[in-house]
Amino acid sequence: MKKNKKRNIFQKIFDLKYILFDFMKITGIIPTLIYFRLKCYYVNKRKPKDLFNGPFIIISNHTSYLDPVILLNTVWNRRISFVATQELYASKFGNFFFNSIRCIKINKDNVSMQTFKEVKNVIERGHIVGLFPEGHIETGENIDTFKSGAVMFAVLCNVPIVQVYIHERSSFWQRQKVVVSNKINVNELIKSKIPSMEEIGNVTKILEKQENELKEIILSKNNK
Repeated sequence: MKKNKKRNIFQKIFDLKYILFDFMKITGIIPTLIYFRLKCYYVNKRKPKDLFNGPFIIISNHTSYLDPVILLNTVWNRRISFVATQELYASKFGNFFFNSIRCIKINKDNVSMQTFKEVKNVIERGHIVGLFPEGHIETGENIDTFKSGAVMFAVLCNVPIVQVYIHERSSFWQRQKVVVSNKINVNELIKSKIPSMEEIGNVTKILEKQENELKEIILSKNNK
């Protein structure tokens, strides 16, 4: 795979490919801050130093269509390219919109090399990639089974994963609460130089378990 040239800090800050993304984020930041009134919790009570710096992949449970906006508020100082299912690109408007805000198209049933290349390109441009490993919006109270894409992308790009649990609000006047993990070095959980699908599946199960642990942190906060 061809490696991109190293980008300097100026190129990372002023990335013209993200011009519509930046416009929407800048114009939407105040309304979304007012609407969500985001409250972040961290597993060690305090936000770890440099948690949102450097390359990483951010993953979360999927409660609603507003989840990408919640993650953008959580990591407000970074650009996030979300992995989006190809069905969202079916219409002309959908194709234009999701390409314009730098989403990464994926066929959930057969992930192409092009998807891997785009994920790697986003990381190398100095931005981060966002995924919802359940692959769909939750249909019940429990977190659905995680798919292995996030682990595969993390291994390919040699980057850590940051997990977020989004607590679903029962009404719009409640504050939106999320809990954020420390960075998880996926490669430290895999013993082989070339990981098998079984190993990737095992790490995916670890992430799913940890997502449930993040959920318990929120529930314990709500019960106090």
